[in-house]
Amino acid sequence: MPNKRTFMSGYEKRKKKERVEREKQSQRGAMNKYVMASKPTENPDDELELDEVEENLNDELDDEINEWLSMNNACENSVNEGVENLENEGVENLVNEGDEMNVECESLNIDDPANWGHITQSLRDLLVERGPLKRDGNGVVNFPNDEEGRHFSSFYYIRELANKEKVERKWLIYSKLLDKIFCFCCKLFKQGKNITQLANGGMKDWKNLKKRLADHECSNEHISCMRKWIELENRMKKKSNNR
Repeated sequence: MPNKRTFMSGYEKRKKKERVEREKQSQRGAMNKYVMASKPTENPDDELELDEVEENLNDELDDEINEWLSMNNACENSVNEGVENLENEGVENLVNEGDEMNVECESLNIDDPANWGHITQSLRDLLVERGPLKRDGNGVVNFPNDEEGRHFSSFYYIRELANKEKVERKWLIYSKLLDKIFCFCCKLFKQGKNITQLANGGMKDWKNLKKRLADHECSNEHISCMRKWIELENRMKKKSNNR
């Protein structure tokens, strides 16, 4: 009797197929675990090398910063030293200039109008503060003679009024260097229209001096300059008292 051939039913076939699929899935999961487990890990030596590189870069950066700071400080010191030298030179120059001015002033007779030159405000203030040169009490001065044998006299420092009263001409000053006389206030405060010799180059008309002086002290120009002289003198005295 021939062997009877048996066939799996549809249900058994489905079961077998599902079992085979489960086995495949199981094998695939095991393989994945193997692959994940066998994945190469990071080398600790590589991490150490990265740290060393980073540390070296930081050291180099620190060196560059320190070098820059050192150069910057050197530049600042150089600049400060240069400024200090300039300041010292400036002070020394001012001191030297001041000394030269003092020597120059000492060598000149500031009371002689021949040495006044251009009248600046500072010179005007100085001369007004000093005032005209004080005359000798006895008025005895030897003045040089001109070609006609005439000369200036201390007699002209005093003005005699109509009532015989005598008034000192404080404004009248004599230049020994030029052998001429000047008006102190007109020389310092003259305006452009004032062309009198007493306010400019000086006068030495000894022959007609009495009349020339009388005419001058009555002129409007002289009176105006006298007023300016007195006003400046009073302001300077007031300022000095308020210190």
